[in-house]
Amino acid sequence: MKTKYKILTFSFIFALALGLSSCSEDFLQTVPTDSVSTEIALGSTDNMMLAINGMHRTLYAQNPEIVRYYAGQQYVIPLAEFAAGDALHSSTGNGWFRSALQWNSFTDATNNDVTYPWWYYYNIIGSANNIINAAADLQPSDELNNVLGQAYTYRAWAHFNLVRFFAKAYMIGNPSTDPGVPIMLATEPPYEGLSRNTVQEVYDQIELDLTTAITYFEGATSRNDLSHLNIDVARGIAARVYLTTGDWANAASYANAAREDYPLMSESEYKSGFNSISNPEWMWGSKMIQDQTAYYWSYFYYTSNNFNGSQNRSNPKFMNHNLYNQMSETDYRRDLILADCPSTFDDWDAGENAGRYASEEEYDEAVAEYRVIVDNSSNHNMVPYQHIKLSQADGPTISPMDVLHMRAAEMYLIEAEALARQGSNTAAQDVLFDLVSARDAGYEKSTNTGQALVDEILLQRRFELFLEGHRWFDMLRNDEELDLEGSGANPDLYLDGFHQDKPSLNNMWMFRIPQRELDANPNMDQNPS
Repeated sequence: MKTKYKILTFSFIFALALGLSSCSEDFLQTVPTDSVSTEIALGSTDNMMLAINGMHRTLYAQNPEIVRYYAGQQYVIPLAEFAAGDALHSSTGNGWFRSALQWNSFTDATNNDVTYPWWYYYNIIGSANNIINAAADLQPSDELNNVLGQAYTYRAWAHFNLVRFFAKAYMIGNPSTDPGVPIMLATEPPYEGLSRNTVQEVYDQIELDLTTAITYFEGATSRNDLSHLNIDVARGIAARVYLTTGDWANAASYANAAREDYPLMSESEYKSGFNSISNPEWMWGSKMIQDQTAYYWSYFYYTSNNFNGSQNRSNPKFMNHNLYNQMSETDYRRDLILADCPSTFDDWDAGENAGRYASEEEYDEAVAEYRVIVDNSSNHNMVPYQHIKLSQADGPTISPMDVLHMRAAEMYLIEAEALARQGSNTAAQDVLFDLVSARDAGYEKSTNTGQALVDEILLQRRFELFLEGHRWFDMLRNDEELDLEGSGANPDLYLDGFHQDKPSLNNMWMFRIPQRELDANPNMDQNPS
């Protein structure tokens, strides 16, 4: 992995430079960010925290060294949604994610959709490794514990994302022998290409890193804000990991502990756009700095109902009709899906009735009504079942909105599912009721047990976490086929993404190892086609 190690060296400089951009004017004047020595960068806890701040920034910052137009986790979140069939595209738009919808980007080793996640998460790992390995030279302190807790959490989180994208899912494979991804821990020569560790070895390292992180956080200073990681985030990531590996007892326990200090949001907060880190349910999010936005490469550009960009204007996103039709009429989450919204594509065309309206005047009235609801401009298209979950707070603008990475509702759902899979039906029903009754005034506590209860919880995950970056991974771990029949998706747009066999029968669910890695590393093997 000779090329990768060069990338990792750069990645730390990049992360540090991002962190330094928020430090004092005096420091910037005396130590230029493009010539920071290793001794200065890693020589104190304060400077290590600057590097941690830079890692936080990489979650939403563009990096022209690899793929200019991709901006960290802001690109990966929709990548984990748009090929999974719940959040659907209405048109080709301006081309963003079209190849992912059609299942021919992550199956192509030369495509940026595989190159970027591979580089991005190893970028995070490289920066974390530099901090972890240099910390041995510093005196222990509560502040250093905070830094190390965050670094170990980031390293675990990045390896977790890599092994889920680039290897066979844990529950449907043979983890002890299936090829995973290289575990990267070193920061010193020799810079030799590594072979792939097994899936089990990768998860063992992830669990070890999270256990270490939680230990450090127990003696750490408090985080500055929700952009930073803390013990709750580490526990939340651990809950995700244990849910993925089928360790139900740990999944339930960590999820319960993680959500303890985060109340569920109210109905008005739920309907406010999912755009502010001030939401009391958020456990981890990226606080956007107004003058450091990714503009047309942001999460909201790809997903929002009213961001003022060509992707949104030409290609409004809507919910799978089959999913919507399973939502209770008393569930207020249903209000964020506009089933009766007029289609500006084909409900009225050149004065001819091509849709649901008796006259052009009636159509115009409906469009005007829904413009107010969607809060978009006359240049935006609209479609039935369009979502209004992810909204610009100031109307159809390009203002940077905060980005969600973890919230308490997910922890309720992990806990409920893990309890149900252990056979603790009553406890699972209680946790599920606590969440769903807060969203649906008509919801009655479930009487389902066994697999029927698990299926109910999984359906509630789809309602609750729509467009938040979980659906791809849920389909992997539950071995679900992709079938868009009756979803409202256009088969001519989706092509191979309209139907795919379940992951246990279909290697296309595994991202291809990037060709750049294969070219640079003789020890790297490609995933099976």
